[in-house]
Formats: sequence, structure tokens, C-alpha cells
Amino acid sequence: MSQTSPSDWMRRLLRRLLFWLPPKATNEERTTEIGPDHELVVAVTSPDRVPRYRQLRYSLRLMSRGERNTLYIASAVLCLSLILAAAAFIRSHTALQPTAGGTLTEALIGQPKYLNPLDALANDTDRDLVRLIYSGLFRQNGMAAAPDLAESYTWSDDGKTLTVKLRHGAQFHDGQPLSAEDVQFTFDALQDPSRKSPLLPLFQGVKLTTVDDYTLTFTLNQPDASFLTKLTFGIMPSNLWQDIPAESAQLSDLNVKPIGSGPYRVKAFTRDNLGAIHSYTLERFDGYYGTKPFIQDLVFQFFSDRQESLDAFKSGLVDSVAFINQSDIDKMGSGQRIKNISLEMPQETVAFFNLKNKTLTDKNVRLSLALAVDRSEIITALHGSAAAVSGPFPFGAVDASATQYDLERARTLLTQAGWVVPQNSNVRIWAPAKKAAPAPSTKGKKKIITPVAPVADQTVTATASSTELALTILIPDDPDLLAIAATLKRQWSLVGARVTIEPIAMEDLMRRATRERNEQIVLLNVLLGPEQDMFPFWWSGQATDRGLNISGLSDHAVDDALNLTRNVTSTQNLETARQKLTAALALDIPALFLDRPTQHYLVADKIHGMSDKVAIAEPAERFSDLLSWYIKTGWHWK
Repeated sequence: MSQTSPSDWMRRLLRRLLFWLPPKATNEERTTEIGPDHELVVAVTSPDRVPRYRQLRYSLRLMSRGERNTLYIASAVLCLSLILAAAAFIRSHTALQPTAGGTLTEALIGQPKYLNPLDALANDTDRDLVRLIYSGLFRQNGMAAAPDLAESYTWSDDGKTLTVKLRHGAQFHDGQPLSAEDVQFTFDALQDPSRKSPLLPLFQGVKLTTVDDYTLTFTLNQPDASFLTKLTFGIMPSNLWQDIPAESAQLSDLNVKPIGSGPYRVKAFTRDNLGAIHSYTLERFDGYYGTKPFIQDLVFQFFSDRQESLDAFKSGLVDSVAFINQSDIDKMGSGQRIKNISLEMPQETVAFFNLKNKTLTDKNVRLSLALAVDRSEIITALHGSAAAVSGPFPFGAVDASATQYDLERARTLLTQAGWVVPQNSNVRIWAPAKKAAPAPSTKGKKKIITPVAPVADQTVTATASSTELALTILIPDDPDLLAIAATLKRQWSLVGARVTIEPIAMEDLMRRATRERNEQIVLLNVLLGPEQDMFPFWWSGQATDRGLNISGLSDHAVDDALNLTRNVTSTQNLETARQKLTAALALDIPALFLDRPTQHYLVADKIHGMSDKVAIAEPAERFSDLLSWYIKTGWHWK
């Protein structure tokens, strides 16, 4: 029996499927008794009701050319219709959605030092990386705290006991499970004085007790409405840190190769022969307990200053750079395809008055300077990249009376305070009006003393020995603060003040403002943090050497209001306490609260899923919605 080759078998199958006629017989022995023509005649004269496959094979032979062309066109239309219908079905049942993959490269200014949660507070670069590598019991969600490693939590009725239940399934990057033991170890290390953690002052008088592997209890000596925001520090693995002495913890290799439980883990880093780190690469942690991010790798490159990082962004070496001035953005022009994300933070620009300065001791002088400030001009000087404020809390309601601009009243107050405009100068000089002599007393009558009000048009001439209304504004070397200081200089010159602006390095400014304390006006951007705690800036105990009470304010009403903000047990009571503090500060006028600057986060347009405006508690929280960012997309069934 002859074998049929695969090629012959395939050829026959194609002939049957494509209606090919069988080849002519090569000899009489292979020719069938009834030929194809005969079969065709029989099929036509005696057709079946339903055509058979063998009949359809010969249908094209019976058609004219026009009929065949019609059949071809109809078949093509049918195929196209089927393809379009299939495409419509697929499109209606699928969607282009984010998918895992891609790399985001960001520029950071400075060098990482301590990549652990207990020592990262003083360095923005450290906090940026720690925010992604570690996770805490809670995380910042705008100005409030939301559970993270904490599955649930409950407060006692007196607001002094917090019970936290940990989520199950959380693990560190080395695969070890995270339990209450790790939380207890981290908290004990934080409270160890020899560790010298910057977080220690936040937890004075707080005790932590482990109930079981997934339950902990915090005991406070007094209620604290903002306590949850303090529990956002990252948790460290106890098995890796417990054998490291507290005194040498900052020298551990775990500060360079950290192990946390956050959404990203360290993949690689590069550094030169001098030990300077040039970049860190973080990769997505597949064992993360929460929603996993889409972006696979995050690369952080370190630069010495803002301009260098901005140049790297312009040239495409990095995909993002944070905290850029609006003026720098305007210089980039419209050709750059970027996204400008506005970051709203609890930050204020404040002009602190030195209350012990001879000129500024007079409250009327401070009030006149406040009335001469038009905040709308300050916002314009910042290219609209700020919002006006009138109180110590950046997101508080604007007090219309505090922001009222009244130049004439400001001039009148200065004149009444003894600062008059001489006839030969536009700068006011100290020339208080003399009081009239008392009327001679007569027996049986009351002695009446009638003071003479200052006369605005009195003739006074400035001499070399005259004391001018001279003010000096001390600022850090920052372009935005320089623009604000220039605006204040122009506005205060309209009421007759001679204003000098002195920009210096931030380190020198803080030394002069908190130790020497001889400056008249200090202009600063103050970042309050998620708790918005005003104690460091206004408590009378901070008005001493190295304290942050730059104005030197010492007021019992302010101190009482500060204590009230720390002892409330509810959000509503906290807001009431803050209003009392705002009112107490308004009476003393120790400073001018000018604006809440908007920070700018520039990102390449290849990054998607970002909001145009984000409210964050601190710079590192710009990554708070990182889990929704994506670079790559793919089709998925709905």
C-alpha cells in the first residue's frame, strides 16, 4: 500500500477547501469512470434541495465574470463587516489601563545621610527616600492621618489611651514578617536619649505597651488631638537593628542599604571614590501589603543646588524636579512638555518683628507697618504663585480686618507715635510733639492737663543727628523672599520708612535671629508640619537663646492658648483653640503673616495619573499618591 506524503495530503486539503478542481489524469488507469464534466451535468440536471459540498466546488465555473466579481465584493464586504464588528465588541469590552513598568528619574538636592526613620527628620533628601522605603502605623493624607500598618485603632474616653491593631501579612523587604515587636523596638529606640533622635521631643511622656503580636497600646500623660500624625514615622526591623548600639546606629550600613516595609525597596546605588552618593535606584516591592505601585523603578539623582537640578530637567536627564520657583518656570517657555503640579503645604511667609527693638517696641509702629502692607502686591510679585493669609495657621480663614490696606491710617499712626516727615526729607524722623504745660491750679478747682495732639504739618527739619525711621529686613538668600522683601520695602517707604534688605545664608540668619537677637525684622518661610504646632514660635519659653520665638514675645494669653491647642481631645475643640491663639497674637502684632507660597513640582509628560494640585503636610508627602502614577498602559478586559 502506497504511503501519502504530508505535502500531498496538505495539497489535497487545500484543493477541497478552496474549491480547486482535481488535476487531469496522467493515464487511463487513474482516470475515474465518470469524469468531472459528467458529474457536473448530473448535478445540474438533478440538483439536491440543499447543495452539497462537491457541488459548491464547481459553482464558480457556472458563474459569469460579473457574477464572480459581485461574489468577491460581497465576500470582502462581509469579511470587513465581521472584522469591524469584532473590533467594536473588543473595544466595548476592553479598556486601556495602567500597567506595571517604566522608570521615573527624579532630581534631589543634597546628599542622603541617614536612611532610617529615626534620624531622617533634619534632611529633606533622607525623608524623601525614607517615605518610600519605610511604612508607619499611619500615613499622611493631606493634613490628616490615615491608617497604614494599623488595621484599626480606638481611643479611650479620656483621650489618653490609644489601642492599635496591626494588619496581618505585612512584611519587610527581606521577607521577615512585621509584628508588634518591631513597633515596640522602633519606639524604644526613638525614646532612647543616647540615640538623639529628632523625634524624641514629640513623644515626651508617652508609653508604649505590647499586648500581643498584633496589638499595641499608647498611653499619653495628656490628650493630644494631633497624636496620630506623629505616628507616621517608619517601622524598623528589630532583628536587624537590635544588636547595633544606639551610639553608633548612625554609622550602620543599614543607613546606606535600608530594609523597610514600604512600597519600594533599594535595588542599587552609585557613589564615587570620595564616598559621595550619586544615585539611588528603588524597585517596586512585590511583597508590599497595600496597593502596589505601577511604576517599576524610581531613580533618584543628587545635585548640589536647585539650578543644577533644573538644568538636568531641562536637558531631559531627569523626569522630575520639586520645589521650583514660578520665575524659573516662566523662563522655561512653553516649548517644554511638562506637567506643573501645585503643592499646597502648611507653610507661611512671616515677617517677625523684634519686640525688644527700640523702634518696634511701640505697638502703633507695628500696627502702622501692618496697615501699609497690600498682600495683593505680594502675590503679584510671586507671579500669582501664593495665597494671602492673615493668621498663624496657613489654611485658616482669612481675617478681612487683618488684611485691610489703609495707607492714610498707617501714616497717621506713625505721626501720633512721634515719627514725623521733615520738610527736607521723605524719611520720617523721631520728633515727638511736646505736651502743653498744665494750666495753673486754683484753690478749690481741679487741675486739668490737656495734651497737645501731634500736628501733621508741623515744621521739622532733619539734621545729621536726627533719628530716622530706619528698618532692616533680614532674609535668607532666596529669590522668592527677596521679591517679597522688595515689595515690603516699597510699601513701607510710602509711609516714610527707610528700608534696607540684607540677604544672608540661612545658617547665619538663624544664628543672628535666635542667639544674638539684635535684628529688627526677619522674613522667613515657616514650614509647620502636619501638627501645625505653634509652640516653638510663640511660647515665651522659646524667647531665650537658640529658641525659635524670634519676635521675643512673652504673653500669658498666648501661652494659655498654646497650652489649650495641645490639650484638646477633638478636632472641633482644636479649631476653637487655634482661633483663640490667632486672636491673642493679633492683639500683640508680633509679626506679619503674609502669604502661603505654592510650591511647584515639575514632571515630564510621560508620567500619568497625577493630580494638578495636591495638599501635603511636608515635602516628602508629594509621593502620597504615587501608587496611582503610571507610565505604561495596556488593554484589559472590563
